[in-house]
Amino acid sequence: MYSPEQIENLTAELRHSLGDNIPWKYEEKLAVMLSEFAQNKSDVVLEKLRNTLTDEWHSKTAKKLPKSIKEQLGDLAKLSKNQRILAVPAKDSSPALVALWWPWDHGGTYSLRIKVLENSYENTPEQSSGIFSWLKNLFVSA
Repeated sequence: MYSPEQIENLTAELRHSLGDNIPWKYEEKLAVMLSEFAQNKSDVVLEKLRNTLTDEWHSKTAKKLPKSIKEQLGDLAKLSKNQRILAVPAKDSSPALVALWWPWDHGGTYSLRIKVLENSYENTPEQSSGIFSWLKNLFVSA
């Protein structure tokens, strides 16, 4: 388990890349860095998040979340409409990071939580089935 200081340090580069116009605080209950900001900042913040966190899931794709992420997030992995999970696997000395993107019901405020994962994950596309998969496998193995 990471300490609050480690979480602040490990998320500092990502938080800085999102701009200094959104405030951050440590949220002890979930062991995350939390920011809450107005909707008018959301497009820019989400775009910047996507530059670093290369994997993304929403309510319709949440069932494709890697098992490791689901296990580490627990109930937070259950997404409602407009909620997102963005992530990047561990690299070199950097641990895997997850961002939880939650628009509030009234639509005027967003919460963004950044979590450091204890274990990394692999985002492998699901094996498709059916005729297209069969044909693709014919050419791959040829």
